[in-house]
Amino acid sequence: SEYNAKRFNPQDQLLVFFAGHGIYDENLSEGFVAARNSLANDKGRSTYIPHSILRQRLDNIKCEHIFLVMDVCFGGTLDPEFAKNRSTENGDTSDTDLLIRKLSQKTRKFLTSGSKEYVSDGVPGKHSPFASLFIQALKESGGKGNRIMTLYDLYPYFQRMKTQPRFGKFSEKDESTSDFVFVVSQN
Repeated sequence: SEYNAKRFNPQDQLLVFFAGHGIYDENLSEGFVAARNSLANDKGRSTYIPHSILRQRLDNIKCEHIFLVMDVCFGGTLDPEFAKNRSTENGDTSDTDLLIRKLSQKTRKFLTSGSKEYVSDGVPGKHSPFASLFIQALKESGGKGNRIMTLYDLYPYFQRMKTQPRFGKFSEKDESTSDFVFVVSQN
């Protein structure tokens, strides 16, 4: 509700990062994010956040560019097609032109730490393997002199994970050539 009431400018972006636990219920054909107050024996899953509700709530936020990252087990089932089944650019462009092109279309994309499977929490007290790679990607891409990192620059970092990350759109409002961009601040 807080984000739905917030005013966003046309080029603003919203990054939503979930880290924690998730489950998939075969009987309901639905993935869920476990909240702090979710009950382990909740057969109806009423204390969990269904992926369908999460997609809907994020989609209704009045921000043009939303990127959802989920470091949870069974996160790939956010994609309903996956749950029920088991861009090349030439030449260089200026940072301004790249940002205009990338942010001119509505974005509703997601990246998850795994597919329809359990994912590693890693070593207690440390980041999960997925979160560590996410942080590494942000640091390295900004450290190579590039000021702008797109989702397509981010995704290759996760290719060698033991679990299979999922990337895609979470809403029909997503425009196929849209992107979410990270811009390195110049301090």
